[in-house]
Amino acid sequence: MRNTFYSNYQNFMLFITFFLFWISIQFGEVVEDFLAYILVISLGILHGANDLLILSIKEKTDKTFIKNLFIYIGIIILCLVIYMFSSFTAILFFVLLSSYHFGEEHLSKKINVNGLFNSFYFLAYGIFIFSLIFYQSAADVDLIMTELTGLTFTEFQIKMALLLSGVFLCIGSIYLVLTKKNKVKIFFREIFYLLLLYLVFQNSSLVLGFAIYFIFWHSIPSIIHQVVFISGNLNEKAIFYYVKKALIYWVISVVGLFVLYQLVPQIELFATVVFAILFAVTAPHTWVMHKMKN
Repeated sequence: MRNTFYSNYQNFMLFITFFLFWISIQFGEVVEDFLAYILVISLGILHGANDLLILSIKEKTDKTFIKNLFIYIGIIILCLVIYMFSSFTAILFFVLLSSYHFGEEHLSKKINVNGLFNSFYFLAYGIFIFSLIFYQSAADVDLIMTELTGLTFTEFQIKMALLLSGVFLCIGSIYLVLTKKNKVKIFFREIFYLLLLYLVFQNSSLVLGFAIYFIFWHSIPSIIHQVVFISGNLNEKAIFYYVKKALIYWVISVVGLFVLYQLVPQIELFATVVFAILFAVTAPHTWVMHKMKN
């Protein structure tokens, strides 16, 4: 039943991606961005709101949970300290961590060679996704990066990241096929997915393009895996329990987002605040998801 659900979700994911691709062609940036913000603020933030519950289940003893809680909070503080000393370094750190996290969520069930290969393959996949988004929306990326850091990524840096990550993905994928650690049909399916995402990023705004991938290709699959980990089942009761447990943390995050937008005068773009909130929670969330999957 669980495999059937995953298969059905894959079909839904493709359908909604094509539908939002059509939306991006038919409507202007205002409509695109409004839809994207709704998706990110709801499901995007929700998918990281049960980290502490997952830690409490993963670690059976109270002493171990308290240790992990301090580590979790410490990671957040470390990110803020890095941002205070070098905002550009902090954002680069965010992109690299998010890249690994995207790759781990999307590919961990599909490849399993060894820790080193898996990590580099996950990272290359995520960097390729980010580079595609940045390359197609360079002007918008410049605006957000300038507000966050005062600096931005150059066109050469984005192209090199896109090229190098793409080359590593190709070499890694060929290795997986030749050593029979992966099936050829999975390789071609992933190529199709990347071509589809390329078209989505090319024709949509930066915020909507990011939201389509972040919500439907990452957050919802992550929520599905978290629900199964927490409850052992994937049904309405388990999903309701997940949402109920996450609600208070979701409310705090959303309130903090809007307060930050109102109180920091130098921030003019709402997208900047959204990415700032995601930056603050990505590092500890990536750590928790890695522990959950291992």
